[in-house]
Amino acid sequence: MLPDSLIELFELSGADDFPQEGSQRHDLAALVHASMTQATLIRTASTRFAHAHDLNLVDFNVLGAVVAGTGSNITVTPGYISEQLALSASTLTSILERLTDRGLLMRDRDESDKRRIAIYYTEEAAHLILRYYREVGRAYEEFFGGLDADALAAVTETAKELNRANARAGELVTRAEY
Repeated sequence: MLPDSLIELFELSGADDFPQEGSQRHDLAALVHASMTQATLIRTASTRFAHAHDLNLVDFNVLGAVVAGTGSNITVTPGYISEQLALSASTLTSILERLTDRGLLMRDRDESDKRRIAIYYTEEAAHLILRYYREVGRAYEEFFGGLDADALAAVTETAKELNRANARAGELVTRAEY
């Protein structure tokens, strides 16, 4: 469901693509809104977790990107992290310094290409990320724990589809002219 304030914005814009109630465009606009709301909610949870562990959200996201990228036939480099999180090289440099000084990340020459710097997470970072997934997982279990295996698989597949749609939206928004 679209909030009244968003419906008013569409009405004020006079746009031809106004999502009429009951139309597919309306349902898709509601899905976009729900996705934005979900992103805000999980970002808020992540921020609270990060702050409880003396990190800011961006630093925590960098840790998450390093952990997620490791072991997937990808060498996690500053360039990889910058691309994943849309961070500038200068911003990322200071983040990597902080996380390395804190003992959460290590930097070393890439074994396969000595010109590149590879980023690795430490055992402490692994424990931190695992704790986050466990805590969020407990909250998810309250809502999805009663589902049978097929229903949970369907929810998971829908989430994967939303990830693909959001990745595509990120590509399109980046190229959009305003």
